[in-house]
Amino acid sequence: MDIVRGYLQAYDWGQVDGLARWTAPTGGPQAELWFGTHPNGPSVARDGGQVDVQTPILTKILAAARPLSIQIHPSADFAQAQFASQRSDPRGHQLLPDPYAKAEILIAVEPFTILEGFRDTGVSAEVFAHLGPQVAQAADALRAGDLPGCIRGLLTLPMDVVVDTAPALPAAMAAAGLPPLASEVIEQVVACYPDDPGVFVAALLNARTLAPGESIYVEPGTVHAYVQGLGVEVMTASDNVLRLGLTSKTVAIDAALAALSVSGQPRPVEPEQTAGVATYAPQGAPFSVVSVADAGFTATTGAARTVLCMQGEITAGDIVLAPGDAILLEASEADLQVEADGRAVIARAAS
Repeated sequence: MDIVRGYLQAYDWGQVDGLARWTAPTGGPQAELWFGTHPNGPSVARDGGQVDVQTPILTKILAAARPLSIQIHPSADFAQAQFASQRSDPRGHQLLPDPYAKAEILIAVEPFTILEGFRDTGVSAEVFAHLGPQVAQAADALRAGDLPGCIRGLLTLPMDVVVDTAPALPAAMAAAGLPPLASEVIEQVVACYPDDPGVFVAALLNARTLAPGESIYVEPGTVHAYVQGLGVEVMTASDNVLRLGLTSKTVAIDAALAALSVSGQPRPVEPEQTAGVATYAPQGAPFSVVSVADAGFTATTGAARTVLCMQGEITAGDIVLAPGDAILLEASEADLQVEADGRAVIARAAS
């Protein structure tokens, strides 16, 4: 058992001091706090000592001020093959930092707007039909049901076409009869990324706002982009991301399309509710998550667990946690009784 503090990731899309409830203010963007042992952001011991626990899950608090990249997380087979290929050619581009699949659940703490999965290609074709001849090939590919071909064409558009056409996307979505949220989100995306062809890929995705406590589960291969909000993420301990735009990082079109599940859709997860305890257990997921509010819960042995204090004071055995403190437990460690005078999030790896 280790008691840790989160590792702060100050990505530029983060909210300014957006995580200061759980870490020290910095006066700059605070995007993610990581609670786990992934080498790209290992948690630090609260007492300054060494963290000895190794955990297969990663818990994050995420504060997005503006849209993140359009992402696909690879499956186990894809990640293992790509990582092995990278190791055999160290001079080549290192796309993936680890050989693991990445599945994740996002639970909204405050309203959280996301882009998730592809909408019906016929509807998207109508959107692009309103944009004129410069993107006519994208509309044709959509009518033919060729999403990969459409995406490849959009991401290779000349920059002058991107800059001239992207501002018309919100009006085109409204003209195609899409709900106001769709246009509002794309207007925000275009404002943040006016010269990124990924804005057209974003316009192929469904928009949704999660209310506090609502969640989605994202399986490997499923396209998504988080837009704005505050939430908790739990995932397998992988930092593997393949991108399709809205980023200054590498957009590897071939690899991203190879990892893509065209029909994949993030799945809303309805928690099982008892007094003060909400359990999120997506079918087939390699983890589950429990939110405990002013109640008790036993984090049973047999799997790795992370106990995170989100609010108030959490007592776990003889340990007292303040906001931003967490306990990492390995599978072999005993049951841990958690009493929340506030709110705790408990993540558990699949047994």
